[in-house]
Amino acid sequence: MLSRVANRVYWLARYMERAEDMAKLANVYANLMLDMPKGTDIVWYNMITIMDAEESFAELYEDRSENSVMSYLISDERNPFSLYCSLAFARENTRTARDILPTEAWEVVNELYLLAKKEKDYVSTRSRRYQLLTQIIRGGQRLEGMLTSGLSRNHTYTFLQMGRLLERADTTTRILDAGSLILSGNKLKGTEGIVWMNLLKAMNAYQMYRQAVRRQVASKDVIDFLLKDAMFPRAVAYCAESISILANRLPNCAPVAEKAQAVITLLNSFTAKQGDIAHLHDFMDKVQIALYDIDNAISDTWFNAAIN
Repeated sequence: MLSRVANRVYWLARYMERAEDMAKLANVYANLMLDMPKGTDIVWYNMITIMDAEESFAELYEDRSENSVMSYLISDERNPFSLYCSLAFARENTRTARDILPTEAWEVVNELYLLAKKEKDYVSTRSRRYQLLTQIIRGGQRLEGMLTSGLSRNHTYTFLQMGRLLERADTTTRILDAGSLILSGNKLKGTEGIVWMNLLKAMNAYQMYRQAVRRQVASKDVIDFLLKDAMFPRAVAYCAESISILANRLPNCAPVAEKAQAVITLLNSFTAKQGDIAHLHDFMDKVQIALYDIDNAISDTWFNAAIN
């Protein structure tokens, strides 16, 4: 498999996972603001903070309103991390890799891109935005199911899975970061369960969490579940372990497997304490850096090896 082709399918998976996760987070954040008691200090700008996009956002927008935040995260072509740009990049990667992907994959990605392009000027309207984001979520799930059931377990599948898992792990850390940010900025009692329940729902994790934990939603349990659970596909530990297993199917896998195991070691060193979420943000930064190290190892090993 050519390195440039492997690079395309890897980033196709990352961009599609990024678009789907952004859609989920935006929808659930809107629901969260409706569920919280009146007077709770939750602002849309928190989403910019958890994406580490404060500087970029400030260059493009003068205010921190809902419309500005949603435009920046969903439809702004000047923001390379926006949902619209993610779909545009995914579309191009799919187009240039059509010969190794199921025909239906191109159709799904292209349809989602055209939908986002058509609707991107209407994200300020909550009802239309919700419909758009819901369609993107369903389209992403449709594509994942199609590739899982219709693609041979070859190198194409391996790079797609690694890209999806790495992006998924990064999103999980940012959602945990969102929880810590919201709760640290609010003094109202009784909001913890509402916050974590909504964020669990953002990852389709609420039912699996309740099955695994079997008690009321609490920050310590949610953090442990989303970081360390070995059975849930969106937990960071599951993603890192799966990347390590996938890497071992490819040649020269040692650097990637080593970085993946480093993430697991880092997670095992962390202990969440009930009611103490102030240090969670700093730890999420460490995990995100460790995930970037996996991405760098993948690029250096399989995409840039010829250049190096």
